[in-house]
Amino acid sequence: MSCVVERARCTGCGACLAACPVSAITMDETPDGFAHATIDDQACIHCGRCEKACPALNPPELRTQEAVYAAQSRSQEVLMTSASGGAFFELAKAFLQGGGVVYGAVMSIDDSQANITHESAHTTPELAPLQGSKYAQGSAWPVFQDVERALRQGERVLFSGLPCQVAGLYGYLGRDWSNLITVDLFCHGNTSMTHLNLYLQYLRDKYHGEVTGYAFRDKEHGVGYNPRITLADGRSIRTTALRDAYWYLFQNSKFYRESCHTCPYACERRVGDISVGDFWGIEKERPDLLSTNNGPIDDSKGISVVLANTSKGHTLARAAEMVQMECDMADVIPGGAAVRAPQPMPEDRDTVLALFRAGDYAAIKRYCIRQMGVHNYLIDSVWDTPPVRLLRKLLGKA
Repeated sequence: MSCVVERARCTGCGACLAACPVSAITMDETPDGFAHATIDDQACIHCGRCEKACPALNPPELRTQEAVYAAQSRSQEVLMTSASGGAFFELAKAFLQGGGVVYGAVMSIDDSQANITHESAHTTPELAPLQGSKYAQGSAWPVFQDVERALRQGERVLFSGLPCQVAGLYGYLGRDWSNLITVDLFCHGNTSMTHLNLYLQYLRDKYHGEVTGYAFRDKEHGVGYNPRITLADGRSIRTTALRDAYWYLFQNSKFYRESCHTCPYACERRVGDISVGDFWGIEKERPDLLSTNNGPIDDSKGISVVLANTSKGHTLARAAEMVQMECDMADVIPGGAAVRAPQPMPEDRDTVLALFRAGDYAAIKRYCIRQMGVHNYLIDSVWDTPPVRLLRKLLGKA
């Protein structure tokens, strides 16, 4: 058994697997749950298609922005079901008005175990499962052949995914298509489904009920990183990032895939026709755009940044029916870690991965509390309780 590319560089995009004409490649998981391409040397016919498709070996073109926008959906319903400003939904909605199909990530949960896959949407109502952030790496490669088939039949396709997944699609296709629009999502790094599912098992045991839903960023109590857990008995439990060990580790880059720390797509130049992410720091860089300063954008519901990187991406962005205000990349970069550089590998990454391999989530939580400091943990534990929320609201700090 051999590898298409060394594991430290493999992003797990699966382009090689989709491109192999004899099914000689599998995506095998490491003990940490990260998928890597492995070649069955006995079945391999040495055609070289896997290497040609691999974006790590043949990097795709990166694009410079034609335009930069602060963006927000005009729909309150869309805003409340989106992680930030609802830009992806509005872009996809505008795309579907011209006919075609949209591909994006969907998370399903069964028996407190999650799975993230790419699914298709042909109508606006079908976009709902594609909304919202999913902070673990799913599998996009199973739809690459479907995308190619649709493109060859002349169908318009919008494909959204992580930058490495978009690069993987381009690698598999071998070229750009005039009827394809890609949307890459701002990404700091990825954990594995193994990590996420250990966390969901912990939640099931903690709350004595099967987990049937998990929203990484719920807006019931405001914008930010506030997870919501839904249980089979109907209970809905909200927590905060600091109280949640999975979130603390994710935000501090503690258990990302190795290649994430040298990601070639974490930069200003982008792989997709459009890039979408949170517009963190807008209150410092462009306060004139916010409603608190009589601007057109509601700063209490989440704000997206939209980078139009190609002419066809720019055309779609302008067609989307949402608030869009022109900005510069200089406004985005201070708060946009995903467009500055890859996250450095933390010194304790191996320690955190070993804790996950041991399967003791209680030990992981104790480790996180020690890392963040007990005083910070206790403060965060009361920060989102009803009395403190009321006090924050009265003081204008909600």
